[in-house]
Amino acid sequence: MKRADIIKLVGICSINYRNWPENGKEDALISLWETMMSDVDFEIGQVAIQKHMSESVYPPTIADIRAKIADCTVAREKTGIEAWGDVKSAIRRFGSYNEKKAMESLSGVTRKVVEYIGFKTLCLSEEEMADRAHFLKVYDTVARREREDALLLPQIRDMMPKLQNRTTTYLGSGYEEDQGA
Repeated sequence: MKRADIIKLVGICSINYRNWPENGKEDALISLWETMMSDVDFEIGQVAIQKHMSESVYPPTIADIRAKIADCTVAREKTGIEAWGDVKSAIRRFGSYNEKKAMESLSGVTRKVVEYIGFKTLCLSEEEMADRAHFLKVYDTVARREREDALLLPQIRDMMPKLQNRTTTYLGSGYEEDQGA
């Protein structure tokens, strides 16, 4: 989003939220929004701001806006139990011998979770209740992570794996970071 677009959005918000932004902090706020929403199209930002204003009596933070952007742009995943129903349906339709077609019939988080657990493992298991509980737990974790990732700026999302590759080794009472060098 360009600075002129940010100024428009802040202007819309300032009409709705009295005394916001605080006097003297307008330029800093606009600069912050420009940095933190550089990856957002104006139209999406405008819808996100309108959604926020219709739902909150408080002025938006960056986190609020990015959450509303994700609400508007990220396809909603099924509930865990709906996804489990899709898995059971794929097992019935394709069986363990047609894994490729079964996996193609699944989408998004559901497919990822089945890949993690293993389609054949689910097909051949005799512990459906345990499989369902395990699936639901993993599904919730993966769906939450995907939602969290959708809230991040792309450059932050790209930097995270590099930062996460650093390992921490505990030695006695202290620790030493391995920088991967």
